[in-house]
Amino acid sequence: MKILLLSDANSSHTVKWALSLNKQGVNILLFSLFKPNQEIQKRYDEFGITIVEANLQSKISELRRPNLSKLNYILSLRLLKKTIALYQPDILHAHYASSYGVLGYLSRFRPFLLSVWGSDIYDFPEKSIINKWLLKRVINSADKICSTSKAMGNIVSQEYGIPKLEIIPFGIDIHYFKPVGGNQDQFIVGTVKSIEKHNGIDCLLDAAKIIIHDFKINNIKFLIVGDGTELEKMKIKSSELSLDNFVNFEGFISPENVVEYYQKMSIFISVSTRESFGVSILEAASCQVPAITSNVGGLPEVNKHNETGLVIPPESPKELAYAIKKLYNNNALKNTMGKNARNRVKEKFNWNNNVQKMITVYNQATNNK
Repeated sequence: MKILLLSDANSSHTVKWALSLNKQGVNILLFSLFKPNQEIQKRYDEFGITIVEANLQSKISELRRPNLSKLNYILSLRLLKKTIALYQPDILHAHYASSYGVLGYLSRFRPFLLSVWGSDIYDFPEKSIINKWLLKRVINSADKICSTSKAMGNIVSQEYGIPKLEIIPFGIDIHYFKPVGGNQDQFIVGTVKSIEKHNGIDCLLDAAKIIIHDFKINNIKFLIVGDGTELEKMKIKSSELSLDNFVNFEGFISPENVVEYYQKMSIFISVSTRESFGVSILEAASCQVPAITSNVGGLPEVNKHNETGLVIPPESPKELAYAIKKLYNNNALKNTMGKNARNRVKEKFNWNNNVQKMITVYNQATNNK
């Protein structure tokens, strides 16, 4: 089976899908708008996966915000059609509806599968009427839609009239993300998130201030892993709250090394104001780390209140502080929730099962063709 994947070669999710499908004997050709960095390129080379690169890095001024430079995406359509003609895939599978999905739609190739990831559904259509119209055309042109969460799948079904979707989460390699004996002498509250406004890093810092200065809990550290447009702003806020001795900003960590940071943590925090799924919560859970999460989007699907962690409203620093304090003071409860979290990942979010489910979708699509 020959699959032409349309997806960002630098995304850790793309790497996981491409390499895992390749291991299962699926012939993969990856079409990416951007050139992979050197480290990621080595991983593709190890598996003999070829990447067709549109090399739009210099032509796109800002990836995270709407701007006219993004019209350059369309310039790669000619290259995509040439790639399709040469490779002659059995299936065209686009990951992310508002960029690669648009290219897949414009290519007119069939079967066309589309995986929605998050901001392509939550953010993109809210920017303008034209965006919403375009997204509807893309979604309705696909032969099959895959969603990472039930919550996002429900939005696609209700907003765009798709009666049946495949729910295939970003599963976890439980043999790689595994618990180790951590530092029992220090309680580490951690998160692995892009440092953007919607990810609640400011809420975590406000909660840290309450814990350190109001609750007088000093044997505790806050570990913030990730990069983003709000990073410098959050560093300044941390200093203003007199938290420099308690908060460490680690910046960007490669996907290959991030497991070491999960394994250091006592609890994991994800108090986003919007979230399609929450794969980092499951990676932490697989390392036997319980979570405190907000009750938005797909987060309640990955963290069960009073079972694998605690669930609170978003933008609630005081409730977050009390939730952290509760697990800080009750080590037995924390450990039980951690064990429950790993067991739940094994049962419901095992990556190998997700890969097999995707291959089943591919087989159905080729049979229908």
